Amino acid sequence: PFAPGGDLMLREKSSPSAPEHNLTTKFTLDKGDVSDPEVSYDGKKIVFSMRCPASNSAQIDGLPACTDHWNLWEYDMSTGGLTGGTFKRLTASVAADDVDPVYLPGGQGFVFSSNRQTKSRINQALGHTYDALDEYERQRVLNLHTIDAGGGNLQQISFNQSHDRNPVIRPNGDVMYSRWDHVGGRNHFKVFRMKPDGTDMFVLY
Repeated sequence: PFAPGGDLMLREKSSPSAPEHNLTTKFTLDKGDVSDPEVSYDGKKIVFSMRCPASNSAQIDGLPACTDHWNLWEYDMSTGGLTGGTFKRLTASVAADDVDPVYLPGGQGFVFSSNRQTKSRINQALGHTYDALDEYERQRVLNLHTIDAGGGNLQQISFNQSHDRNPVIRPNGDVMYSRWDHVGGRNHFKVFRMKPDGTDMFVLY
């Protein structure tokens, strides 16, 4: 869902009276939305998903900041402090949505949900591409993907006829996530885990 008026807010400390700062209003111009913020292991960066209308005049690195789709962004406080950090847009899709980002350990990059279907949408035998829809044919299916720390090397690591969402990193480095299991008479979410490269997938419960 998209609810215009959302932004990434930062409060200087854990107190109701602490000053708070709107970090993304210069991009959203009060017409965008932000979700899924996750803090890096060293506490110096925040990765999040942001969507804002392509009609916005905001720019990043000389390019339009908004694409009308959910994209992944990172706010880096390493040098500028809480409010003087720098922004980096990690994905810039104009045809798909990237959400639920989390940091992979050891600076390996990020795992996130996306309806890009980078591999599964390609019909290798016939050379055609298609978008897989959920069982109710309401929306494109979200599966797990990874990118490196700079936003490159995009890889699809999960393949499900329904949605794979909400990845988190377990203490051993595995990716744990929720999988919509909707086959025949089943219609529920189960919790799966796998390695960041997509191998060793197993249902936990």
